[in-house]
Amino acid sequence: MNSNGCSRSLRGWVTLGLAVCVVQIGYTVEPQTIDLPTALRLAGANNLDVEIARARLDEARAAHGSARARYFPWISPAITVRRHEGNIQNVEGRILDVDKQSLAAAVTLNAQLDLGETYYQNLVARQVVKANEAALAGRQREANFRAAAAYFELTRTQATVLASEEAMRITSRHAEQISVTTELGITFVGDAARVRAARERAELTLARSRADQRIAAARLAEVLRLDPAIELTPVDADLAPLTLEGHLENLGVLISRALAARPELDEAGARLLSAQTGRRASKNAPLIPTIGAQATLGGLGGGPSGSSLSRDYGSSGDYALGVSWRVGPGGLFDNNRQRETAAREKQAELEMEKLRDAVRLQVVETHARLMSLAVQIELARKTLEAADQTARLSRQRRETGVSGALEDLQAQDELLRARRDYLAIIADYNLAQYALRYVTGQ
Repeated sequence: MNSNGCSRSLRGWVTLGLAVCVVQIGYTVEPQTIDLPTALRLAGANNLDVEIARARLDEARAAHGSARARYFPWISPAITVRRHEGNIQNVEGRILDVDKQSLAAAVTLNAQLDLGETYYQNLVARQVVKANEAALAGRQREANFRAAAAYFELTRTQATVLASEEAMRITSRHAEQISVTTELGITFVGDAARVRAARERAELTLARSRADQRIAAARLAEVLRLDPAIELTPVDADLAPLTLEGHLENLGVLISRALAARPELDEAGARLLSAQTGRRASKNAPLIPTIGAQATLGGLGGGPSGSSLSRDYGSSGDYALGVSWRVGPGGLFDNNRQRETAAREKQAELEMEKLRDAVRLQVVETHARLMSLAVQIELARKTLEAADQTARLSRQRRETGVSGALEDLQAQDELLRARRDYLAIIADYNLAQYALRYVTGQ
């Protein structure tokens, strides 16, 4: 095979490989449309943080069940073979040389009820369950908010891509037109170079906008636990301001609602009650006696060495009942335990108050940002309308030959910046409304 044939064969394989890559890439990044309700439904369906919180709740419920089970006795079936060789002391104190063996088969019913500790441990376990239920609700709300934030970012980047594509079409058209007039000697070469530079900047802006959109789609897929290779696109191409209920209410009402509805505060409150119960247990539980009971029912047989284990086998029963108190560590007069539980309760109180302050601050900051963005939207809208009017007038002047391409490009550039600012503010405004709902516990 000659060199030309080898070259054609190599080009053929390269072309085939590029075609396969294009097909594979087109398959892996096939766009899939998604809307906000769908994103919110998927957010908590397979979220890892939500699953972890659900597993912790299952653990807390099982621990609560174990605490309740301590009220009930337990059964110990047993078969025991005993053998003795050598000296043994009888009940009168004499030492005897005895070889003997016995067989006992019985069921023992045991009950040791630490009434005080069991009672307070049940109360603590119940509060731990409530704390984990609130934590699960908080993780679900957080997953929904993250999904909403990622979705609004995707809508912003898509709208920016559409604006950049429009700017790219305008600058490309100007570049083509001025290229012709430059060849005819009508247009200054420097002006043509500036138009080409504007087109290159528009192309660069478009490439960056598309990259931002792809990254935003991957981040939304990550939040929803989808394959990041799937290119998600919002259903609505137009980004418009949303109006959710409750954002115009009085700030004091919003703070009160947040303090009453935030699951994080419910979680902290349950942990505080658990700490308070632990402190009471350190003082009161040791005062309540421990009840112990045992009943053994079965049979006993045996005799001297060499006899059968079942010799003289007959029924046998033993019973015991008693109450006791524990003095010292873990019981009465354990001052260290009382100080420890009191310190734990104080920490829970301080953490609760700290969380309340944080919730108040979040509501105030989010409300202030939302009000500011509402004003910014109106200002950005007026700026966009002025820039659009300027661009239209500049386009008319150019069509009538009054102005040049550079003036038109400058007006289009101003229009693109105004549109990007307007879209960014709308996205922030929509997200701020969801953020206000989130921080107020809705």
